[in-house]
Amino acid sequence: MSEIRKIKQQRGLWLFIVPITGLVLTKAVGEEFTIDGITFVSKDKLPRIRKRLGFPNKISELEKKGVAANFFKKSKVYAIGKLGGYGEEKESEYLSRVRKGLDVLSLSQLGYGRRRNNACLSIGKEMPVGSSSLCMFNLTTTSSVSEMRIVGRAQELGLESRWRHYHRNWGFVLKLIEVINGDSEIGSGWRMNIIDAAILSGQSQSSSNLPHAFLWNMIAIETLLTQQGDTYLTELPNRVEAFIGWTTDWSIEEFNLKISQAYKTRSQFVHAGKSDQITIEQLLFTDTLILNIFINILSHLNIFYSKESLIEFSNKVQAERLLGIKTTVRPKTIRYLKPQYSDKDYEAV
Repeated sequence: MSEIRKIKQQRGLWLFIVPITGLVLTKAVGEEFTIDGITFVSKDKLPRIRKRLGFPNKISELEKKGVAANFFKKSKVYAIGKLGGYGEEKESEYLSRVRKGLDVLSLSQLGYGRRRNNACLSIGKEMPVGSSSLCMFNLTTTSSVSEMRIVGRAQELGLESRWRHYHRNWGFVLKLIEVINGDSEIGSGWRMNIIDAAILSGQSQSSSNLPHAFLWNMIAIETLLTQQGDTYLTELPNRVEAFIGWTTDWSIEEFNLKISQAYKTRSQFVHAGKSDQITIEQLLFTDTLILNIFINILSHLNIFYSKESLIEFSNKVQAERLLGIKTTVRPKTIRYLKPQYSDKDYEAV
């Protein structure tokens, strides 16, 4: 057994640190952000709060020798966690929590930014940025061209004053973090549904792979709105309509039909491997659905305190519609946000 393995199998109170890529923490958020017990902190602030985070020595001392030599020169941001137990077990738990936090922060780009400018947040260089080269020769006209393209996402997500203002006034991620941190009074099963959907949606926002990004969005929508035994092709449009069926976009842009088509495309991909029918238009449409579903669920947890309460709400809205009566079920505080896209947004994920 290696010395590293022996140390990891010890029991104790462990302090874990990893460098983070793609994230910038500014003074607008105090240069730190905590999700599920993991503190993301800027490199500059780390030495000032190292005692609070549990570091036994000064950062400058750790940088000079031992396992942490030059470690704190790797990134602008670090993720810190302190867990008690067997090292190997807690390492897995810690990394899982870090990735969950990164997925949530990736999700904060939904509505706030646009996919073509999104950052891909990762531990270290797990998601490297590279390049690809291409040569094209027209054998008819003898013309040719060569081109180099960036592969991956080189952008960074800055938690700055504009980000904070957006999520305090329009977004949902701050309320989502309250759910993750256990600060909301909802059932454990529903809480896990919300977290699972958030993780999938966050991974979708940071993905450059169109089929995967679309699929993660669709599964997230299903996780939030459906239950076992549902006829998804019927129930998904009904459940979304309960939230945003009152908007002019619902009828003018035929949202009902678009949701059914998106589900059929999803099923063809999952069951027959057909990904060529997935379009950027469909992906951005599911972005709009996810954005509004999250905003309205997380802003009305007193109404949607369980999946059963959400389904009951949807059924009542459908009943009102069938009876042709004015809705009294849907609260006036239900919102609809419609992202505006340019031609460039439809060129690449």
